[in-house]
Amino acid sequence: MKTPISNDNLAALLNAGNCLSLFIWEDVPGWPVLFVSDNVEALLGYPKDQLMNRDIEYQSLVHEEDLPRVLTEVEALTSLESGESITHEDYRLKHANGHDIWVSDTTVVITDDDGVNYLYGYLIDITERKQLELALETERNRLKLLLDATRLGTWEWNPQTGVTLYNERWAQMFGWELHELEAHVANWSSILHPDDYEQVWESIKNHLDGVTPYYESEHRIRHRNGSWVYVLDRGKVIEHDENGRATRFTGTVTDLTEQKQSELDAKRAAHAKNVFLANMSHEIRTPLHGILGVTSVLEASELNSKQRDLVETIKDSGDYLLTTLNDILDLTKAEEGQLKLVLGSHSPKKVLEHIAHLFEKPIVDKGLKFTLNIAPDIPEVTQMDQSRTAQVVSNLVNNAMKFTETGEISLSASWDRESDFVGELIIEVKDTGVGIENTQRIWQLFEQEKYGLNRPKGGSGLGLAIVRSLVQLLDGTIRVDSVPGEGSCFTVVLPMRTQTGASAHTPKRELPSLATHRVLVVDDNRVNQLIIKEMLMSLGQKVEIVSNAEKAFKLFGTHSYDALFMDVHMPNIDGMQATQKLRGMKIKQPYIVALTADAFPETRRQAIDAGMDDYVTKPFVKMDIAEALKRFEERQNSHTHKRLR
Repeated sequence: MKTPISNDNLAALLNAGNCLSLFIWEDVPGWPVLFVSDNVEALLGYPKDQLMNRDIEYQSLVHEEDLPRVLTEVEALTSLESGESITHEDYRLKHANGHDIWVSDTTVVITDDDGVNYLYGYLIDITERKQLELALETERNRLKLLLDATRLGTWEWNPQTGVTLYNERWAQMFGWELHELEAHVANWSSILHPDDYEQVWESIKNHLDGVTPYYESEHRIRHRNGSWVYVLDRGKVIEHDENGRATRFTGTVTDLTEQKQSELDAKRAAHAKNVFLANMSHEIRTPLHGILGVTSVLEASELNSKQRDLVETIKDSGDYLLTTLNDILDLTKAEEGQLKLVLGSHSPKKVLEHIAHLFEKPIVDKGLKFTLNIAPDIPEVTQMDQSRTAQVVSNLVNNAMKFTETGEISLSASWDRESDFVGELIIEVKDTGVGIENTQRIWQLFEQEKYGLNRPKGGSGLGLAIVRSLVQLLDGTIRVDSVPGEGSCFTVVLPMRTQTGASAHTPKRELPSLATHRVLVVDDNRVNQLIIKEMLMSLGQKVEIVSNAEKAFKLFGTHSYDALFMDVHMPNIDGMQATQKLRGMKIKQPYIVALTADAFPETRRQAIDAGMDDYVTKPFVKMDIAEALKRFEERQNSHTHKRLR
């Protein structure tokens, strides 16, 4: 069969590019090869003569998935007038070694004088390029799936032109269709929350100026329906022009609305809880102050033995109620991370002896044996938070006493020395009480081993939860070993540093000696007036009482006072407002002590900011009032000393 092969045709094909394999196929089923260039073996691995002898038909080499498409493309080509050409979509051929190669195929139809069609073409091996394209496409698809799965919106911004592009998810996040969005940064900027606007653009500028390695901002964007969507917006400049200016700034947006709403709900709940606790604390402390205050006044009077026992019972009950109230407040502080350590130089031995002294009598009165064992090698002085350590041990001993009806309770301490300066104080509280069946449950807030009418007397379920929080605060550990019906042993391990040459502060508090001062008390509660008046008079002070701030202002117009004890919560003008007004008056300024049943740190800060000098929490005892007056005297002496120098 004569084919229209000419040197001009071949030259035209050869000049089309380098590394080409030339083919001429007959336009019949199977596409038999009529001519192929010598370099075909480098392309397909088959010798030239094997193809031209028709041992292999070209159509059999086309990948089965690509063949239908290639057939359609050839059919479309041959239906056109002679001389038309087509560049196929890339397709795969089977190599002699069994693998597939990708080729780019440009084919032209040439018809001879007899009307027979011949296909002239050249193939280029594009396997490497195609593999890179496919890998890139796979990566794009993977990224798209990742963005869809994580529900991320994406954006791209040219800071030089302002052109801004978004993906579909970004548009949907704010209630829009993609085609509805104006592709300019001004549109995005217009839907930023006014309160967030400056902070967002400052973060963007910091990244553009190179101050930060990337851009990140939490802010609000207005939804189409007018609501605000909380988002986490992150981005980075990935392209610059020849002058170093950013031309491509791209990033992602995450919808945080649900998470933020949960945070806001949690904050509102926490605030409501704190307000409730503050109110309850105040409402409980106020009558409790009356109970304990009057009890302390009665204690100082002449009583017979029966009356003294009754007063002691009232005092013990009031102290227990106060301890429970303080426990609740401590747990609240622990939950919010507000519990703080107050380290000082203290004697572990004296702290433990002090606790043993407090509990020995009630334990023995219950018919139990009590023993205290302190190892002789415990350092004389260590750096410790005396109050929190005592609170831990007191709660454990109190817990043991509560759940032990027969037998004994022991408090033991030993020292695990790590070096001359560091060690661990190991404290054990053992009892022969009812024991514990579920040693995990007892650490939970308000949890107890037994409920109902037959549970052991007393207990709020707070003690051990507080112990665990405090031990964690002290960087220690606690464990319990228990056998139901036989007893329990709580072991606390507290790391401490020894204090060579330091003197320990004793836990014991003694009434300070005081000079006589002229003192004014402002309190609207009659019981409180009675209590503090009796305490101040027993401390040798000259006392006057008024029930509101207006009467205090009048007295200060004609009298001078050394110290003023001011109730914080009063009608009309409260203690803080009264203090601010007094500080503005041209009078001899007194030492002002806040009296309040509000034990929260915020109230203390507000009182000091208002101009008060000191703060005493109800219910208070005579020692608290005496120590406040002592602090006043120390300040006076300090100011006198400075004037004399």
